[in-house]
Amino acid sequence: VMGSMRVQLIVQFIGETTTICLLGILVGVGFSEIFIEGWNRMTMGMLRLTPRYLDDPAFFLFLLAVLVFTGLIAGSYPAFYISKFNPINILKGKIKLAGTNYFTRTLLGMQFAITLISIVGAIAFFQNARYQKNYDLGFDIHSSVIVPVNDQGEFDTYRNLLVDNSDIVSIAGAKSGIFSNRAHEPVSHESREAEVDIIEVGDNYLTTMDLKLVEGRDFIKDSETDRKESIIITQKMADLFGLEKPLGQQILWRDTIKLFVVGVIKDVYTTGLWREMEPMMIRYVLPDTYSQIVVSAKGGNVASVNDFMSKKWSELFPNRLYPGRMLVNDLHEINSWNINIMYMYAFLGAVAMALSATGLFTLVSLNVIKRTKEIGVRKVLGASVLTIGRLVNTEFIIILTVASALGSWASFGWVNTILSSIWKYYQGVNVWTFLAGIGILFLVSFATIGFKIFKVATMNPVNSLRDE
Repeated sequence: VMGSMRVQLIVQFIGETTTICLLGILVGVGFSEIFIEGWNRMTMGMLRLTPRYLDDPAFFLFLLAVLVFTGLIAGSYPAFYISKFNPINILKGKIKLAGTNYFTRTLLGMQFAITLISIVGAIAFFQNARYQKNYDLGFDIHSSVIVPVNDQGEFDTYRNLLVDNSDIVSIAGAKSGIFSNRAHEPVSHESREAEVDIIEVGDNYLTTMDLKLVEGRDFIKDSETDRKESIIITQKMADLFGLEKPLGQQILWRDTIKLFVVGVIKDVYTTGLWREMEPMMIRYVLPDTYSQIVVSAKGGNVASVNDFMSKKWSELFPNRLYPGRMLVNDLHEINSWNINIMYMYAFLGAVAMALSATGLFTLVSLNVIKRTKEIGVRKVLGASVLTIGRLVNTEFIIILTVASALGSWASFGWVNTILSSIWKYYQGVNVWTFLAGIGILFLVSFATIGFKIFKVATMNPVNSLRDE
């Protein structure tokens, strides 16, 4: 009416959309800093990312391409469709706004399906963190401290400084142990051969590390027989060689050394939860070969015991840094991976949920505008608030239900794939994961449109039926 040409309207619509996309890119770059920091924490610096936006021209070309592509795609519908309307029909109010159609329903369903994948991912990693935190590794990882020593003299001197601490439950020595210096060599029984983890420990090691005997006995103190030919094996090693009655069975090591099983312990996860559990055999060594001291602390006091051991180490070896290691730190590392990934999925889920809720509110609003007179007529004929709410909501409940089914199917494969690529032993998604995710999806959706639906269902039909 004011004389604008259609091309000017097209430029205006696309320009407005591109401006919004530009603001979105600037905010997105800011959010990427949060993701990068989360990634660096999650990978413990092993795969550290350092953004250098100003050093790479290709980065700006990429952002420009994203801006142009998104601006054109998002702005093309209003630019080319609305700009061709007859202005007389618009000013007379004869243009009917479209409600939902198959295309908008599909887009909304896809948004909610992607949202559900993010929500399920966050919940799954939270569940896995709790599962792995309480996972039984076959030994006491929560209360153990390992300190390397050079020889028996250092072991004896250092141990004597520690024995009076009431928070220390048990002390043992070892040449190699769980999570430290273990060997991995082939052994055989009859016609079967396999590679197993081998650790060499001293007196009281099983008690200190809380390795649980299933059958048989521990090593006898200072026993030459045990040192030369006795071994204790894990249940997995017994199963590997088909030893139904393992006690007394002969294992051949290094082709010539005959060893005999005197005990069987519960399986031990020597590589944590990252990789497949290996079968393990334990040999007995005397104190003259000790290269580490192992300490077990009372429950909950491992940190204070470690501080005490560090202090005593500094007194004994003032020119050497304390090399002690709390095994529980390995568990903290696993937990950190879970929590950091959970935060990233939760953030993605929150953003996706906000976008999906916005799209849902928009479609509901358009649908309500389209059916305002119909709702007014139904109100005049006695329709209740519940009936009106069901009338407006049914279509979107169907969309959410279909999106929940597709999102659950996709998230099952995606989340389990991610979990299995990081850990060998984990808790995958289960029915409670999906129920919680779908519950959140429906709760946020109904909270988003609830007020709008209630307002429409309770409005005076005179206002909707009046035509001026």
